[in-house]
Amino acid sequence: MPKLNIDALEPDMVLAEDLKTVEGRMLLPRGAMLTEAHIRTCRVWGIAEVNIQGDEDENDDYPTSLDELDPEVLEVCKIMAAQRYVLNPSSHPAIKEMAKLYVLRQSRDLDAEQARWMLTASPHDDTVDIFQPPPTDEAGMDPISVVEQEMELASLPNIFFQISESLKNPRSSAAYVAEVISKDVALSAKLLKMVNSPFYGFSSKIDTLSRAVTIVGTNQLTNLALGVSVISAFDNVPEEFFSLKEFWLHSVTCGIVARLLAGRAGLQGDEKFFVAGLLHDIGRLVMLRNHPIASTEVLRQAKVGRRGLVDMERSVWGCSHSEIGGRLLKAWRLPAFLEVLVHFHHDPMEASMVSEAAVVHVADFITHGLGIGSSGASLVPELNTNAWRTLGLDTKDLFDIARQAERQANDVMAAFFPEG
Repeated sequence: MPKLNIDALEPDMVLAEDLKTVEGRMLLPRGAMLTEAHIRTCRVWGIAEVNIQGDEDENDDYPTSLDELDPEVLEVCKIMAAQRYVLNPSSHPAIKEMAKLYVLRQSRDLDAEQARWMLTASPHDDTVDIFQPPPTDEAGMDPISVVEQEMELASLPNIFFQISESLKNPRSSAAYVAEVISKDVALSAKLLKMVNSPFYGFSSKIDTLSRAVTIVGTNQLTNLALGVSVISAFDNVPEEFFSLKEFWLHSVTCGIVARLLAGRAGLQGDEKFFVAGLLHDIGRLVMLRNHPIASTEVLRQAKVGRRGLVDMERSVWGCSHSEIGGRLLKAWRLPAFLEVLVHFHHDPMEASMVSEAAVVHVADFITHGLGIGSSGASLVPELNTNAWRTLGLDTKDLFDIARQAERQANDVMAAFFPEG
């Protein structure tokens, strides 16, 4: 069943599945025939794509079956998948499906020679001792001290705190929020570009912030503004293991997947989930900026020794980037929702909001599983199967989620990094 962009919909097309808002509100049942009024309703609710009955989109370059691949390319990509998913049990249905999607994604535009080169470009050495003392005296990090140091050395733009205060004020009007955000010209331009992208799928151009706030929603756009303003604060971290562009691509994709998962799980607050996914690894940037030697040593040991990065952090530092990130958001006085989801995205079942934390945990797993962007981990983090079960997801959902996320990530990255 092809998933068509809202602009490609035409009257008399038939829905291949129930049409719901991202909050889970039913609009039309499966099998309904679309009318002009239905298409307008989709635009009003911000629905970007709709499943339509018919043949698969011929222009979609995403392979749908392993049978379509060159046998040699397939074999190499399978080896790469096995290496990448080594922390996860191959018997779980979600692991199997994600490994398949990884193979399909990695195989695109590859010939046999390129595939062999990719395999040899990732050597590893399992003899590295995970318990070997690191060559630095920075072992045993106190997350509170790390955050205090970050607060002393780094400064967020003033607009961040103004936006944060407006989000907490229940009396903030759309006009007031638009006025606050408009004080930062670069931020305003990025938000307008994003709102006008297929990420939202509105039919007509939105050319003012006040209209954007009115259409998208005050809280939704304010949350987006907070997330976007944080990106500009981290532009001076070491890039030995990943570039900042790769880091934000991973983070943006995680946010998009979280937004999609929340909708499928019937959880409200799609922009909040996007921002939680966007900021989920912010603690890693904090560590790289303030403790570059300790950070790069952990990243190196995890990569060369084929170890889980979070386990390596806890073994060496005594804490993880997720704990540091959560404490940082608390220090920034961001909403508790974001703090909890960032803090517990590797331990969702320990969070006070289990279902919500499970969304970001699974989104992070999917994003790593597809190999989109990089936050330093060379292996796919272990999937908490209880979190997967909590969301009530079907493995059949994963292909559509992967395809939508990759499309939307390109649009959002173009808004965040217009210079390309």
